[in-house]
Order: sequence, then structure tokens, then C-alpha cells
Amino acid sequence: THAKRISNRIGLSHEKEPEKIEQDLLKIFPQDYLKDINHLFVWHGRNTCIARKPKCDLCTIKDFCKFQKNY
Repeated sequence: THAKRISNRIGLSHEKEPEKIEQDLLKIFPQDYLKDINHLFVWHGRNTCIARKPKCDLCTIKDFCKFQKNY
């Protein structure tokens, strides 16, 4: 859930299905890093990029986020 939301919001993927999002991320990041990236997405999604009420003012990657520009 977090990986989908964050990947879509910052433009790493525009897909909806987890398998397709993974394939998009594999084009950008080496597979060895996917576990770490997933943990970062989960942490960021739980603490900052919350689904219903994101904390865009505290976000360290808001410059890359399409959602923040509309929020």
C-alpha cells in the first residue's frame, strides 16, 4: 500500500498492480536495494505520506511529489 502510494505520488510508477509497480522500480533500482526501499516507503508512508492526511509540510521529498502540488 505504501509503496504504491509513494511510487505513484513521486512519479516512480503510474501502475496500480503491485507486480507492475515492482517492475517499474526494478528499472530504476537494483534488486539488492528493493528490500531497503520498501522499508523506506513503509516508514515514509506511516509517518509522513499518510493516505488521507499527508504531512506535506514536513516531507523531505515534496519537491518530487505531484500530490503535494495539489494539496
